[in-house]
Amino acid sequence: MEKNIFHTSPYMEKAKEILAKMTLSEKIGQTVLYGSMSQLNMDEMRAGKIGALLNVPNVKTANEMQRIAVEETRLGIPLLIGHDVVHGDRTLFPAPLAGSASFDLELIEGAERVAASEAYREGINWIYSPMIDIARDARWGRMAEGAGEDKFYGSKVAAARVRGFQSINPETGHPYAAACFKHYCGYGLSEAGRDYESCDVGERTLYGEYLPVYKAALEAGAMTCMSSFNSLNGVPVTGSRYYLTELLREKWGFEGMVVSDWQSVSELTYHGVVKDEKDAARLAMSAGCDMDMHSAAYDKYLEEIVKEDPEFEKYVDEAVLRVLCTKIALGLFENPYREEDNEKYFLTPENRAASRTLAENCMVLLKNEDGTLPLERGKKYLLTGPLADAKFENMGIWGGRGDPATVVTVKEALEAEEGISVEYLKGCDCEGNDRSGMKAAGRLAASCDGIIYVCGEPCQWAGEGGGRVDLSLGSPQSDYLRLLSSLRKPLVTVVLCARPLALTDVDSSSNAVLLGWQGGVELGNAVKNILLGEVSPSGRLPVTFPRHTGQLPFYYANLPGGRPRWRPDVRSRYRDCDTTPLYPFGHGLTYGKVEYTEVKLDKKTLAMHDDDITASVTVRNDSDVAVKEVVQAYFCDVVSSVETPERRLCGFEKVSLAPHEEKKVSFTFTADDFSFIGLDMKDTVEPGEIVLFIGPDSTTGNEERFEIV
Repeated sequence: MEKNIFHTSPYMEKAKEILAKMTLSEKIGQTVLYGSMSQLNMDEMRAGKIGALLNVPNVKTANEMQRIAVEETRLGIPLLIGHDVVHGDRTLFPAPLAGSASFDLELIEGAERVAASEAYREGINWIYSPMIDIARDARWGRMAEGAGEDKFYGSKVAAARVRGFQSINPETGHPYAAACFKHYCGYGLSEAGRDYESCDVGERTLYGEYLPVYKAALEAGAMTCMSSFNSLNGVPVTGSRYYLTELLREKWGFEGMVVSDWQSVSELTYHGVVKDEKDAARLAMSAGCDMDMHSAAYDKYLEEIVKEDPEFEKYVDEAVLRVLCTKIALGLFENPYREEDNEKYFLTPENRAASRTLAENCMVLLKNEDGTLPLERGKKYLLTGPLADAKFENMGIWGGRGDPATVVTVKEALEAEEGISVEYLKGCDCEGNDRSGMKAAGRLAASCDGIIYVCGEPCQWAGEGGGRVDLSLGSPQSDYLRLLSSLRKPLVTVVLCARPLALTDVDSSSNAVLLGWQGGVELGNAVKNILLGEVSPSGRLPVTFPRHTGQLPFYYANLPGGRPRWRPDVRSRYRDCDTTPLYPFGHGLTYGKVEYTEVKLDKKTLAMHDDDITASVTVRNDSDVAVKEVVQAYFCDVVSSVETPERRLCGFEKVSLAPHEEKKVSFTFTADDFSFIGLDMKDTVEPGEIVLFIGPDSTTGNEERFEIV
């Protein structure tokens, strides 16, 4: 797709006209973002000292705030009104990591288009999303907000989400909202899976694995960016001119505005790189952080800093121009208000259908022993588990303005379905010592043909502040699983979570395992449709699932090392756990049987410049069931000047296959698709042999070789 970098030039003339009329106090006001309505000073609002708000509760309040900004300030500059729209506004979609498991960029983009259109009706014009940090340690709760561990796929998802949020509103001809990619940069490296911790990584890994996703969001047209809380290799990003200006703007060409994360300007004092909040304001503004989110450091100190050093005003002017260009590009000067009679726009049948479709496409069938799934109609099942009928717990991380009452649970969906009978028992809670509910399981299961156990991770266990040291189900869920397994009935375990869990006990105890994720408002209906075979599962894992939490951080694109895991003599290993994943990156089953032919290349050599090579396979559905197959291409650079991963994703395509249908799937590459970061920190392509693998996941696939010359 053609690059669509957000350029300020169409809006700069008007922005400069406004800037020329502004007092220093009014300029600084445009850099101030208040996050608490209860602390809002209306006199400062009327004086033009506040440029943006977040946590505005409803459209009526948003309109009143805009009215004051537009009609009661000297210059009439409208407000940016931001909100964390992480996986939907009122219509909740699957959590971002879950949605990424669809491997369907059109569905992902469409979900964010719905989210942005609903947020627009709430008075929101600025969305603090997408979170696109590459994350390889599932202990970190915010892994749930991203697209997983792979920079190639993460970059594709980042671009799709930006396009969705910034879809053009046909009523105004402007974007519904400005996307804000975050957390720039490297926040997914947070040490030990704890939020807000320092992040350290080698420069080659930083440039090769973690930075490309932010550049992809920029190139998709993202209008704003959020600087991260963390220090990166000892440098707090919010105060780093290198990251915010030299790299982001001067090298990559980003022209949008940068906002700090919540209070991360004043928190520079805690990093120990400034002596007080005044120095923090000076450092952050000169680094290129245009707007201060709720620390008030800019509000308190920038005017004093400029009076002491008049040259410093140039940094303020640059920031204000970027803020104004964003507001102009959004059409806020022409259209600051929203319709207040707005309920008809939310949770529409079309929006719910979009959420259900994404949920159906992202759920991953992890195991299906002897065709346990789909379930047979006309049978009776014991439906049990702490998440089978838990509306709030299934809302998902960052539930936005969603209402638990709008979530369809698995229990509700199955009980409403004709042709299947369920007996419901909660059985246990997600945590605690009360096991009294387990006692009835054996009695109820005796009259049932099978068991559906719905367990996992409630929404409040993941997301920001959701770090965990044990990613197993934990007691009492694991205890209940063992009890259910002992009843000798076919056991289907539905795992609802927002990130990878260590599911070794689930896999060994269950006949079938369906990863339902945190699936949005239509969670129950999507699970039901897959369990009953109305939809064949087609999700694939965008992250590696470990056997044990102790394997973390864990990811597929490993460097081979001098003693790789496959060596039979001396190798990288654990004494108490297999080194392989429980479920690898890209894994997912269907209800059909898809066969791959050998990989065919259109030639055997690829020139470094102005050349391409096409690889193709034919996939055939050898079953009577319609399926969707995610065909995945990986490569290995056999010999290179620096160590490169054993496999690296370089292409994917989700194809629909009718019963016994076959299709040819082709991938075309240039030499740049096989580049790596060299010792000079630049993208490098070297002559030599490339092994290409095409198959259903990161561990299998048919291979072919060619030479880059």
